[in-house]
Amino acid sequence: MRALFLILDAFDPLRLHPRSTPNLWRWANADGAATGTGLAVMAACTYPNHASFATGAAPETHGIVTNHVLRDGQVLGAWEVGPRGPTIFDSYGDEASAVLGDHHLVHVMGAQAAASHWPLHGQLPAGIELDPLGYPADGAVMPMLVEALAAAPRLVVGYLGSIDTYSHLFGPSSEEADAAYRRVDTRIAEIEEALSWGETVVVVVSDHIQHTAADRPGIDLRSVVGEGTFIIDEGSAALVGALVSPERLMDCDGVAGAVAHDEQSTLVWCEPGRYFGPYPAPPLRGVHGNEASRTQLAMVTGGHPARSEVAELINAGPVPATAWAGVLAQLLSSA
Repeated sequence: MRALFLILDAFDPLRLHPRSTPNLWRWANADGAATGTGLAVMAACTYPNHASFATGAAPETHGIVTNHVLRDGQVLGAWEVGPRGPTIFDSYGDEASAVLGDHHLVHVMGAQAAASHWPLHGQLPAGIELDPLGYPADGAVMPMLVEALAAAPRLVVGYLGSIDTYSHLFGPSSEEADAAYRRVDTRIAEIEEALSWGETVVVVVSDHIQHTAADRPGIDLRSVVGEGTFIIDEGSAALVGALVSPERLMDCDGVAGAVAHDEQSTLVWCEPGRYFGPYPAPPLRGVHGNEASRTQLAMVTGGHPARSEVAELINAGPVPATAWAGVLAQLLSSA
């Protein structure tokens, strides 16, 4: 038995459709398949959820609550610190390959412990095609993913990020985002061609959805907590480097909720369409991070009978992001 864990960043389950995503629709309706939803950890951002996919732990445990983190009075990228605790690659790395179309995910997920990983050491290879936000384009990722599948390790973890990129730049309902969904669906056919379908359990997930940012100024928490306090603005979520009462933060127009993340920081999120930051207009057309963007795609397909165990979990969903490391471990240990 082999397992493919395929992550399609920002794929909204409502966009699964026989006309716009026919290949993924076919996967969803294959014999024994199941499709439902998952539930992102908060903040509903890429790196906290990928750290949870890999560790099976919540941000309070693995330490990555937003795409950037506060460490010793500094703001660092989550990839600079990595998750606390063991990952699926620490347990099954000698049987695993990771191909990740966001080079930062190598360290966020601990994928450097896999038998093979790409991009190597989380560094962008010279001369590869990049998307408009500076990540490896799906066209550069696919040959590496096909190669990994052809090598037939017991676990392949793959990631395609273009839906997230074009949804950020143009909005999740834009023609550009629609085109990204269609292009990613063509990749599904390429992946299927490289798979040993009858021997494989295929799990397809996303990490969050996006909302269109309203044409209005951002929510600047600096006016509430003071200029000397670190604030990490992450779309429709923010991390404040101090303990601030939720009531005080929710007095701000557009803030929907707040909670202490640890003894020295507070996680804040806003209403759909709003976003955080000292911006007169949205710097990105699509945003995520808040409670309303926690919906994830959750699908199991493939030809191996072990898919039935995962199907039961999905049918009982929504599946928390923290469940997938355990699901993969169970598949690999029972084979």
